[in-house]
Amino acid sequence: MSFIGNAVGSITGSNKQAKAAQEASNQQYEATKYATDQQKQMFDEVRKDQQPYMQAGYDALKQLMGGMGQNGQFMQAYNGQDIYNDPSYKFRLNQGLDAVQGGAAAQGWLLSGATQKALNDYAQNFASQEYQNAYNRYNADQTNQYNRLSNLVGLGQSAAAGVGNAGMQTGQAIANNTMAGANAQAAGTIAAGNKTANNFNNLLGIGTAVAGMFI
Repeated sequence: MSFIGNAVGSITGSNKQAKAAQEASNQQYEATKYATDQQKQMFDEVRKDQQPYMQAGYDALKQLMGGMGQNGQFMQAYNGQDIYNDPSYKFRLNQGLDAVQGGAAAQGWLLSGATQKALNDYAQNFASQEYQNAYNRYNADQTNQYNRLSNLVGLGQSAAAGVGNAGMQTGQAIANNTMAGANAQAAGTIAAGNKTANNFNNLLGIGTAVAGMFI
């Protein structure tokens, strides 16, 4: 009878151990699910925070590519006639012409041919001197616009790269969590299977022992 008692005790003990193993595996599985949810939320927050910078870079890239297109502003060569549209050129030219006319008027030569020639000569010489200055200003303006857009593109690119890196890390972490959860559930299933097998063997032993008592 002691054998039967031991067998029954063994069945009871194995049931408790299997139940504890199953509960532990379930807890581990739930923990991996929680960790996955937290990591996903963190990634979503990173992506949300970086979205304005990525959008700024995207918009700047569209402008930059438009400016670099066939008829884009950054592909336009400087036109010598552009000097006449330069506000600073016009201002200085008018100041110089006014000075020539003022000097001629003071001497009573305002409407003379010499005054008209002096005005024409001044305008031509001034245009020649100012051409390089106007060209430099044009290039500087183009360069400044390009650099501003390029900097925004770089900012957006860095933000996108950061989100991509965070996405890869999150994906790897979620994959690891999934494997850990699967392993935990598998361990619980194996423990339950072992418990069933042990119980069957113990019951078989009890049956054999009981049968032997009546032989």
